[in-house]
Amino acid sequence: MQPPVIDLPAGLPGFPDAHRFLLVAWGDEHSPFGLLRCLDVDALEFLVAAPVVLFPDYAPELDDGCADALALTCAEDALILVIVTVTDRAEDATANLLAPIIVNVHTNVAAQVVLPNADVEDLRRPVFTVTAPANV
Repeated sequence: MQPPVIDLPAGLPGFPDAHRFLLVAWGDEHSPFGLLRCLDVDALEFLVAAPVVLFPDYAPELDDGCADALALTCAEDALILVIVTVTDRAEDATANLLAPIIVNVHTNVAAQVVLPNADVEDLRRPVFTVTAPANV
């Protein structure tokens, strides 16, 4: 079964011709990651993640204008995705929590939203944290 087409009418910053995307699973069935594959621009895709899995305390608040524009009536109407940036080392991957992509799960219309109350540090939040082993 082909995933539904996600429509970003306003596109994404820096990609004015990119409006239609497929969200394709990436990894096993437990993976929080997916690929947002553009249908309008060849070879354009973004690694995205469901932030609730990676950042359980992440709870973005949308303003009424954004919720109205996407026809969201309750939190369950929205799929929240964050763009993940991977450099040379996968362990240095960061997620953009400042500007999540919000998808109406009923209409598949989406927008990338800059959260008004987010911290600038949320632009590049580390995806993986390394903790030192406990002293035994």
